[in-house]
This record gives sequence, structure tokens and C-alpha cells, in this order.
Amino acid sequence: MTDQDDAAELTEISRELPALDLDATTTERIAHRARDQVGRRPSPLRFVEPAIAALLVTGYLIWAVLKALEALGG
Repeated sequence: MTDQDDAAELTEISRELPALDLDATTTERIAHRARDQVGRRPSPLRFVEPAIAALLVTGYLIWAVLKALEALGG
């Protein structure tokens, strides 16, 4: 397929799609935020919550193993 065929097919498909129910201000705000995110790396803060959860689970697991050993030994 050529680029013209692809463009024609895309135009045909887009006619069948429903229109967006967003006002102009909302669409501009979405576009602006999307442009700001292009080329940026994800925030390193996204690793904080999983790290805290892993620490809590590890601590609970260690406590549970110690309690089990205490119950078996005592």
C-alpha cells in the first residue's frame, strides 16, 4: 500500500467514528498536557509507592516467619 492509499483508508475510517463530545477549551488543555509529556521520562517518584509496599510486605513476612518459628519452638 502507498501513503495515499493509507491516507484514503484513514479518512474513510475516521468518517465512521463518532464526534468528540468535548468543548474547545478541554481539547486544547488535553493537547497542551500531551505536548508537555512528549519526550519526557517518567517521574522517578513512581517507584516510591511500590518500594514502600515491598518494605511493608517484607517486614510483615519476616514477622510472620519469626512468630511461626516461636510457636513451633515454644
